[in-house]
Amino acid sequence: MSNIKVYIMKILQRIIMVLLANFAIDMVVWAQDPNYMDFNYGQHVQDTDWVDAIQIISPLCRSEVQGKVEVQFKAKGMKTAKALCWSQPTEKNKSNWGYDANLTPRGLKLKKDGSGRFTFDAELFPAGPMNIRIYAQAENGKKDIFELQLYNKGGISWKQGIPKKDPPAAKGLKLVFSDDFDKDLSISNDGRGTRYNAHKPLWGDFSGWPFSDVDGPDNPFFQVDTYLKIAARKRKGTKGSTGLIASVNMDGEGFWVKAPCYLECCFIAQSAPGTWPAFWTINQIRHAPGDELDIVEAYGGRGKGNPNYWGYSCTSHFWGQRDENGKAKPHPAKSIDMLSLGGKSSWSTTFHTYGLYIGLKDTVYYLDDIEVFRHPTNEISRDFPHLFMINYAIGGISGWPIDLERYGNGSDMYVDYVRIYAEKRLENYSVPRPEK
Repeated sequence: MSNIKVYIMKILQRIIMVLLANFAIDMVVWAQDPNYMDFNYGQHVQDTDWVDAIQIISPLCRSEVQGKVEVQFKAKGMKTAKALCWSQPTEKNKSNWGYDANLTPRGLKLKKDGSGRFTFDAELFPAGPMNIRIYAQAENGKKDIFELQLYNKGGISWKQGIPKKDPPAAKGLKLVFSDDFDKDLSISNDGRGTRYNAHKPLWGDFSGWPFSDVDGPDNPFFQVDTYLKIAARKRKGTKGSTGLIASVNMDGEGFWVKAPCYLECCFIAQSAPGTWPAFWTINQIRHAPGDELDIVEAYGGRGKGNPNYWGYSCTSHFWGQRDENGKAKPHPAKSIDMLSLGGKSSWSTTFHTYGLYIGLKDTVYYLDDIEVFRHPTNEISRDFPHLFMINYAIGGISGWPIDLERYGNGSDMYVDYVRIYAEKRLENYSVPRPEK
């Protein structure tokens, strides 16, 4: 009898190993597929002009600041520099989008060792997360950018929290879910008994720095003022950690929404090698044919081997599905040039809203209420409910390199709010379990 048990255990081990190997292969194939728009930006760009030169001396990355702030840095080999930060509208610049304020209007001539400094008044800028973008350049054309994440404890309240007005794309629909992240967080390791699941249900996490549990030493979730902060960190001796929230637990229970519906999220993150913020939906968690709608996937980093892109991608994946001719359904996708739209600012420069309308006929993507992409709604997107996820992945199946050493092995994503509209709220819905 013992021999039979051993034999059965060996068979089960082989089956598990095959399943895991196939899953890993699928991940690699997706990342290498030229039709997988999400992962195809600048990996073939031989942009050797961008180099890592800027090192921040003070304030430390992700510091809290207020009042007069002096920034000290060193950029070895560089001759000049400038610094920019996004500002709310002012008397001189009245655009509702805000504008890019030059913190060094006279320019910065660096010392022989590449050191430089400048001062700005944080009280004149929006309160909360801020991103100081420092550019440096050498005489030979080499250049660098360093996005210095800070948190402004003073400053001016501007566009914080859920807007009072409903988004235009949600016309005719009712608010069925909202979270302003201004109260204690409700997140658990498996989502059971809480509002959010800290992992992708059921089939795995995909970040190079793993999505972490809330009860461990690397809990990535923090409620800060009116924001959800997802903190990506890599402590010495660890593989790193970061965060994902899903609206459904590991049993398939939680918040689902059915077309026609509109989903919207407002956030800011940092563009640095490996950063990968996203807001997206899926409607199957048990390996059945299903749709994945990537409302926003942004990839950080400049220079050779990095995405080199200031915009983001929106993609509709129709996994495991074929058309009437038996061919795999294409994955509609579009790269969004953010510098040509609205306030002409990137996802790391200031907060933006990313929206998705799933209609009975068309699926429409939005940036700051501006339509950026549309395609006919797939049958599965139309007929089956969706869950949503927000995450700050660091590398992983995207294949992009991770290099956050000069940022203190850390980066933050701040989520201002998420809100969802539909004709009605689904009650007590969960994905049907497989037949026995």
